[in-house]
Amino acid sequence: MHRLIAVVIVLCAAVPVHAQSDAVFDGVIAGERVTISFDELSKRAPLAAGEDFVVENLGRDEHTSHHIVSIRNREVPHRHDHHDLVVVMLRGDGAMLMGDQERPVGPGSILYVPRGTNHAFRNTSDQPAVAYAIYSPAFDPSDRVTTGPETED
Repeated sequence: MHRLIAVVIVLCAAVPVHAQSDAVFDGVIAGERVTISFDELSKRAPLAAGEDFVVENLGRDEHTSHHIVSIRNREVPHRHDHHDLVVVMLRGDGAMLMGDQERPVGPGSILYVPRGTNHAFRNTSDQPAVAYAIYSPAFDPSDRVTTGPETED
C-alpha cells in the first residue's frame, strides 16, 4: 500500500493544480495500461436528477480497486476495517472528516484514509464533487461500517 500511495502522490504532485485539463491518470489496472484525462475521469460517474452519490468502477486486480465517485451533498460518516483508501479530488470543493477533525479539500487534494478511520466527505460546491478513489485491498462493500447519523443536518 505504501508503494501505491507514493506512486499516486508522485503522479499528482507532478501536475500543477491549475493545469487540470492536462492532468491524466496513467496506470496499469488488471494488467492493462490505462490513460484517462482528469476531465474524462470527472465525467465517468454522472449523477442523475435526485441522485446524491454515484460510484463508477474503473477496474480491479488482486490488490486494489479503482473508482470514480460523485457526491452532490455528503457521505454518512463511516469506516472500513479492512481497506486503506487513497482519494484524489478531481473536481469540486468540500470538507473531509477524518477521525474527529474536518478540513477543507479541493481539486488536486490527495487524501489517505487508513483502515479503521472514521471519515466522510461533505460537498461545499454548488456542483457535484468528483474524486478518484483507490482501495487496498480491492473494495468489498461489506466492509463499510456506518459510524454517524444516516440523515443530513
